[in-house]
Amino acid sequence: CVLEKSTMAMFRAKINSGVSSSIGSPGGAVTSKDMDQRKDEQYGLRIATWNVTTMSQAGKIYNAIKEMERMDIDILGVSEMRWPESGDVNIEGYRVLYSGKEDGTHEYGVGVIINKKYAACVKSFIPISERVMLVQIKSKPIDINIIQVYAPTLDKEDEEVENLYGTISDIVNRLKKHELIVVMGDFNAKLGEGNTSEAVGPFGLGIRNKRGDNLEVFAGTHDLIITNTWFKQPKRRLYTWKSPMDKPGNIYRNQIDFIMVNKRFKNSCTSVKTYPGADIGSNHVPLVGVFAVRLKNVNKKRVSLYDLRKLQEQITKEKATRTINTKIQASEEKDIEIEMTNLGQAVESVKKELLKPDGRKKKSWMTEEILNLMEERRINKGNESEYRRIQKIIRGKIREAKDKEMTMKCEEIEFFQSKYDEFNVHKKVREMTGNFKKKSCKALVSQEGNIILDIEEKKEEWKTYIEKLFEDTRTEIAPMQEEVSGPDIMEEEVRTTIAQLKNGKAAGPDDV
Repeated sequence: CVLEKSTMAMFRAKINSGVSSSIGSPGGAVTSKDMDQRKDEQYGLRIATWNVTTMSQAGKIYNAIKEMERMDIDILGVSEMRWPESGDVNIEGYRVLYSGKEDGTHEYGVGVIINKKYAACVKSFIPISERVMLVQIKSKPIDINIIQVYAPTLDKEDEEVENLYGTISDIVNRLKKHELIVVMGDFNAKLGEGNTSEAVGPFGLGIRNKRGDNLEVFAGTHDLIITNTWFKQPKRRLYTWKSPMDKPGNIYRNQIDFIMVNKRFKNSCTSVKTYPGADIGSNHVPLVGVFAVRLKNVNKKRVSLYDLRKLQEQITKEKATRTINTKIQASEEKDIEIEMTNLGQAVESVKKELLKPDGRKKKSWMTEEILNLMEERRINKGNESEYRRIQKIIRGKIREAKDKEMTMKCEEIEFFQSKYDEFNVHKKVREMTGNFKKKSCKALVSQEGNIILDIEEKKEEWKTYIEKLFEDTRTEIAPMQEEVSGPDIMEEEVRTTIAQLKNGKAAGPDDV
């Protein structure tokens, strides 16, 4: 493909020289798709990491999404997610992947939030632990592997830190070296200012500590570059964490969050800096890196949805019956295959004309008023008293919105109970037990106890497991030749069987 070859050439040029290729070309019309592509090539993919302190508070995830939109972030890695277990959930079109503690406690946790445009680009998600997760993303000209990390704080034992780096090392060693590897997160380590090596640049901050030595050794061992130490920025664009003791006249800030990439792709990272104006109620600020890569456009097959419960309404049921009977009786064909085709077309016609679902999108409890208050709070980040006043209002508004949502759901359940609609009663009850439709995710482990990363290896592991599970150890018996016959199937039997079929089940390949 000419486009992929030209993209590869552009990427090589950026790796070798660090100079961006020109945007646009003379002549010809320019479509909006071309403009989006050129914007991607000019500004690159924006990947960020942010310790948000917790994402388990009501409204926090919407706050994060709003800040992603404002800062134009494509992929946001989250430390201290504090969501239990692991899963994959869609929120406002954004894809949220998270890995937390399996015992259900809201402690530690990591996550990755991917914007609407690239939500379908995820190739693989592997939750490792409450401190490490891996997301593999389809990209051009190479795929991207993102390892999100939340390292133990200084009060934890050194053994816990060593185990963490051992886990990350095991993942990095098994990833393909020709792909872009991004290791990022809150490492609770200080590299210090002016320290230079192959991994660490001169633009660190503060004084190095022992955890900083651990980080440098890890980066050097795996040929990783700690990117935010290689870009000269004002100190307010270098710090990622602000101490509770930080006051005007007593500045106490440090650089403890980092973004690392494999050395061969050092020049693909064109900028790294913090955004201290961002706000999510955390003493950390987001660290944003810009990368000269483009994610693949993945067009997911859209499955048409139909509301079969409308057939319970007598008027709709009669219309459907008349439509199908009319179309079948109009055909004089006696060939069974043609009759089946006509029946399928009649059913499709009924689905499209009579069973269209309600087009109204399910609304979240989050209101525009609360989002506007969050923006006002961000603007007043430097005014502590005003910030706290607005935060108090936000908490009250969130409680009101959540209570209103709960009341509405209870009224809906009572309404469906009055109509004896068990399907919708159970559906609404399930909605009340969880804020979002979460899809649980687990890592696949080999027989040797190692987490499997490669998709082909996963397939082979499942194949081996299923073959072993269904292995037939019985003695082979010579087959008996026996004539199987019985009475003809009656039309009434077919009608009875169809009437006993359950509703709400998936259709076959013919969508009937």
